[in-house]
Amino acid sequence: MRRAFVLLALHPFRPARRSSAASVAAWLAPLALVASGCGAGAPASGAEVLQPSPPPAPAPAPAPEVRNPPPPSDALEPDPEAARLFLSRAAQQGPAASAPAPRVTALALANTARGEARGMTPQGDVVSLAIGEGESGAIPVRVAPGECAVFIAQGGLGVIEADLFVTKGPPPSLEIVAQDADSGPIAVIGGRGACFAPPGNAPLAVTLHAQVRRGAGVVLVQGYRGPRPAAPPGAAPPGATPPDTAPPTAAPPGAPPSAPPPSAPSSSAAPAGAAPPGASSSAPPR
Repeated sequence: MRRAFVLLALHPFRPARRSSAASVAAWLAPLALVASGCGAGAPASGAEVLQPSPPPAPAPAPAPEVRNPPPPSDALEPDPEAARLFLSRAAQQGPAASAPAPRVTALALANTARGEARGMTPQGDVVSLAIGEGESGAIPVRVAPGECAVFIAQGGLGVIEADLFVTKGPPPSLEIVAQDADSGPIAVIGGRGACFAPPGNAPLAVTLHAQVRRGAGVVLVQGYRGPRPAAPPGAAPPGATPPDTAPPTAAPPGAPPSAPPPSAPSSSAAPAGAAPPGASSSAPPR
């Protein structure tokens, strides 16, 4: 009996260890079942299988920013009031005073040229003019044959309405060749592919006039040049008479039918004095 008590005293926690090992085994049993199910390689029946979501669609490219929308097919006509004011004061027009080009207005001119004179080369320096209300400034320009020109006037701070004219001749017999149809502080002649070109193959010396109809301030003027676009296939050359496409008029009753127009001789026609094909070579009896 004393020996039994001694053994029990030496190992007091042995039953507790056995009970904890049994609880650990009971806790690991569900994990073993799950591990065996995953190792089988096939999902359990009724289990939801998650599919990877498709990659997001690429974001659309942003549309290019356009300074002005392209002109519609029914583009506006030039304002006749601008031409009347210009012609009424053309005889008293004096040289416009030059002024420093504001940096903000110069940046605005460059942005306008990106849309109006795309692919063209600027000619000369930017002309900066200080123009009062109702006044204008003149700039002589020359367009070479085979070239197209675009002229832009960019009004700065204080300019509400700017106009642009291309004229020929001295003030007594001044003739407006081209005029802008824009409204606001920007005026363009020949923009967006409709460039200004001299007729024929001779150079054209003209005068460019920038006018401030409302407001006052600095106006920057710049010309751009490029090759004249080729005529579309089938187009008649300048100065050519268009073909007559009118239907033929009906002949009055009883009138003999009109003879067809003579056809041009072909390259295989017989020379002068030779008998026509199929005719006898013997002379007719006298």
